Amino acid sequence: MPGLSVRLLIAGGLSLLLLPLGLVINPELGLGPLVGLWLGGTLLGGWGPTFRVLLGGSVLCALLIAAVVFTPLTRVLTEGLIVNEVPQKADLIVVLGGGMHCGAGELEASSLARLEKGLELWRAGYAPRITLSDTVGEIFGDARCPSLGRVAAQRVQALHGDEGPEILFLPQMRTTRTEALAVAELVRARGYRRVLLVTTPTHSRRAVGAFRKLGLEVVSVVSTEPRFDMTLTKSADRLRALTPVTREYLGLLTYGLRGWL
Repeated sequence: MPGLSVRLLIAGGLSLLLLPLGLVINPELGLGPLVGLWLGGTLLGGWGPTFRVLLGGSVLCALLIAAVVFTPLTRVLTEGLIVNEVPQKADLIVVLGGGMHCGAGELEASSLARLEKGLELWRAGYAPRITLSDTVGEIFGDARCPSLGRVAAQRVQALHGDEGPEILFLPQMRTTRTEALAVAELVRARGYRRVLLVTTPTHSRRAVGAFRKLGLEVVSVVSTEPRFDMTLTKSADRLRALTPVTREYLGLLTYGLRGWL
C-alpha cells in the first residue's frame, strides 16, 4: 500500500472520474458540488480501505466507458426505454416538460422537440388541446428560471396566434409524477377519456408507466431525440446517450420502489 501522500495524489487523479459520473446522474450539478465531489473522493483516498474502493470504482468506470464506446450496450439499454405507439384520436395532448436554458430563458432542445411533436399531432387533428407544464424555477437549479410552460406557450402563440390549440397549464410542476397526478385530476374533472402522451424516446417508458398507474388511458407518442443520433452508430452519440439512459433507469428504479409504476 503506498504512503499517505502518494495515496492522496493518486486519489486526486482518480476522483476526477467522479466528475463526469456526477454529471451523468445530474447534468445540473454546479461548480460547487463538483468541486466537493472531487475533494471528497480525494480525502477518502487517504484511508487505506476507501482508497481500495476508489481504485476499484475507477476500474469499473473505465470498463463501463469502454463498454459504452465499443459495444452495442447503449443501444440495447436505449431500446428498452422506448414506448412508441400509433397515434389515435384523443381528448388531450400532454406535452411533458423537458429542460430549460435558464440564463437565456429559452427551451432546451428536448423541450422544443416535445413541443414540436405535440403541435404536429394537434395540426393532424388528433386532439384539440394540449397541456404545458407550468414549472417552478428551483427544479432547474435557479429560482429565477422562467416557467417552461409559459415560454412554450409564447412560442405556440408566435407560431399560430389565436388560431392555435387550446392550452391548459399544469401548475407548479416539478416531476413526471406531479405531471401525471395533475393530468389525472384534469381528466376526471373534465370527463376526458384518452390522452396522447408526448415525450422524448428514452423518457417514454417511465412516463407512460407513471400515467397508466393512475388509471389513465394513454397512447405514448415519442418526439425526435435532439441530443444524439438514435441509431447510436457513433461512439460520440453512445457517450451522449449515457446521461439520459442512466437517469431513466435510475428513475425507473426510484418510481418502482415508490409504487409509482
